[in-house]
Amino acid sequence: MTAVNKWLTDDEIERSKERTRNNPQRTRIHHFVPQTYLRRWTEDGGRESPVLLTELVTGHSDLKSPEEIANGENFYQIIAADVDPDDEPDLWFETHMSRIEDAAARWFRTLDDRAPGKITDPNFAENLAVFVALQSQRTPRARAADLNISAALQRFGSRNALDDRRVLPIICAALRIPYSPSRHYQIIDEILAQPTFSSDAKSTAIDTAIKVWRNHITPHLAQRTWWLATSDDPLLTCDEPVVRIAGPGKPRNRPPDFSNTALVLFPISPHRLLLATQKTQLPTPFELTPDETRGVNLEITSNAIEFTYELPGDDIAAGITVPPLPPFDPSTASNFWEAVLPPPTRWAERADAPSWPLQRWTAN
Repeated sequence: MTAVNKWLTDDEIERSKERTRNNPQRTRIHHFVPQTYLRRWTEDGGRESPVLLTELVTGHSDLKSPEEIANGENFYQIIAADVDPDDEPDLWFETHMSRIEDAAARWFRTLDDRAPGKITDPNFAENLAVFVALQSQRTPRARAADLNISAALQRFGSRNALDDRRVLPIICAALRIPYSPSRHYQIIDEILAQPTFSSDAKSTAIDTAIKVWRNHITPHLAQRTWWLATSDDPLLTCDEPVVRIAGPGKPRNRPPDFSNTALVLFPISPHRLLLATQKTQLPTPFELTPDETRGVNLEITSNAIEFTYELPGDDIAAGITVPPLPPFDPSTASNFWEAVLPPPTRWAERADAPSWPLQRWTAN
């Protein structure tokens, strides 16, 4: 990004903190997939209108309002004995996300009337990057990953973890520290000398998610080219709606990193799909074929934690079967980097794993 996006600035974050300080009310139920987003899979976008929810383990479907789903109790509350509540108001991140969600509702309505193809407005593309990056870091899966990192640092030692020339530059980017190979060990000492955010694991995990969103994932996605694709056949979404797609022939055991994924998919309505790619040109058309839509819906379902969500009457999930998520216990890892690997996908070690979808846009 040529300039820091509004939503990443200290001024806007301070504005969210001040709003939280001045608001005596405390929301107890926090949504890790925004209600404004899920309402796009209702008949009329109303607050009480339902989406069709399907539980992947049982196959059971039910109609639920967006308010009732994809949430957790006090999920984003930062509160600990060693966290100053004036410097870090307990729900400031929840407030900040709500402000971004309100803006994103307008961004998506703009896309509803836009022809498919390349998104050429750089400011608009940056705003989309802010929202999609935020969504990728706010889910239970992302929280579990941040907690795994904290546990692995305690188990294997912070210095051993940082002393990796492949990974330290990534950590430096998240902390806004310029990296130089010649200063590798000096940088490690500087990072270790910094005070920790909190001894409370949950508060530290939220702080980590904020830093990764602001300093790493959003800048990376903002450098990509953004596209809008459409589909006559309906699309669903899920409780982990930011989907990373690798290229042809790439393994399916674990999800690709944001840094090397060929495509980032994000459904924004039952007939519209955002794509972020490292390519500056993609072949037309930008309307998905029925087979491509089926492949995308399978990929979204595979990426889900527990649930898919769709427009009532579409009945997409009823025709999709995916394997269960494999067991994953990072506490049994023999080293730090094994402990912080992303959990295996539903297709890990399976001979019937499907090909990655949309290969006409990922092939070299």
